[in-house]
Amino acid sequence: MKGERIESSDGDQMDLLAESMRESRLRNALLMNAVRFVLISGFILVYLYAYYAELDTDLLQTWKQMIFLWVIIALIFILGRRSRPVLEISRFAVPLVDIPTVSLIQYQNVVNTDSPGTTAVFTLALILCLTAMSSFSLRSRHLMLTALVGVLGLLVVYEAADLSMVSKITGPMLIIVTAGMMSWFPNRQNALTREAAERQAKRNRLARYFSPGVAEVIEGRDDPGEGESCEISVLFCDIRGFTRMSEPLAPSEVVRLLNDFHGHMVEEVFRYGGTLDKYLGDGLLAYFNAPVPQADHCLRALRCGLAMSKALDTLNKTRERADLPPLSMGLGIHAGEAVVGNIGASHRREFTAIGDTVNVASRLQTLTKDFECETLVSEAVVSRIDDSNRDEFLFLEKGTVEVRGRRGSLEIFVLGKGEKTAE
Repeated sequence: MKGERIESSDGDQMDLLAESMRESRLRNALLMNAVRFVLISGFILVYLYAYYAELDTDLLQTWKQMIFLWVIIALIFILGRRSRPVLEISRFAVPLVDIPTVSLIQYQNVVNTDSPGTTAVFTLALILCLTAMSSFSLRSRHLMLTALVGVLGLLVVYEAADLSMVSKITGPMLIIVTAGMMSWFPNRQNALTREAAERQAKRNRLARYFSPGVAEVIEGRDDPGEGESCEISVLFCDIRGFTRMSEPLAPSEVVRLLNDFHGHMVEEVFRYGGTLDKYLGDGLLAYFNAPVPQADHCLRALRCGLAMSKALDTLNKTRERADLPPLSMGLGIHAGEAVVGNIGASHRREFTAIGDTVNVASRLQTLTKDFECETLVSEAVVSRIDDSNRDEFLFLEKGTVEVRGRRGSLEIFVLGKGEKTAE
């Protein structure tokens, strides 16, 4: 798993998350403005009903303030739908416009009514409603500002209503508690969104380098591996004569060729539970038995090699129908100890395998050209195959070879189809 790609993916994921949060806040602002407009319009209708049907002349004391508030809210609602800057600052309308105006209206109602206590209690309900509405902004600090303004407005009304000290304590307390509770929801939503985004990003990364079964097993791990020495089966794959073949091709055709080839090969790697270590231009490196243990890792590697050969035949048939030249490849399979884990600088790491085992598999892939065969397998792999599975494969002994950069000779075999897999 490529550390560089992981870091880039995480950074992109966080950017997308931040952008998603901004868009959510804007959508909530639109909703909040719509709710405010509907609410104030409803109060205007109540004013009209009370005046004409109930002949309540006390409302005449505050109708100008109500019309003022309705106009401001209507303008914010209309302009916010057409202007992003207006929409972004509209979140301040509740603490800086709505609550001060409502407090002024209720103050005048308290002064001019015969039941100031009832009016004061209704003021608390209004401010609590506006405080809850302010949570649409998904900002805790904004909620605290709303609560502070709400407490000041409520205390002014309570003072005018000459309520008891208990009321002056419990009313603001309810506003603060409500704001605190409502501020928990935006924080929790942000946390849940972030967790979901990070979980999806992790799944996407795992899906790129591990088979679905392997990805499911290691998904719950905080880290797929800090580094350990373990036995693995390594498979190197490379297109033969790719440089010569790609020279006359356009860049887009080269990319399409590689994508077709890698798509077929990686599908087989994942089918047999392998880990895709990296792409190597026209080749790839995969291994088995890490990060999830697989007791039959050599068997999987051999089966994968044969399946990749068959997949190449399928790809070549498609290319033949498109009047394109066939592809040929070389495969090297070796087993042994290797160091597997997150390797690299702290800001650029890759989950990879290193060591002599990996180097030998690469050399075997190169030697397939000299032996004019498709797949070379080391004796280390052949010796790990049980007798019960031997008839799946045909191992043609090719003697021993000296592998560059390694002491001692290596016995190698050409891999072919055995009795069970022969067509």
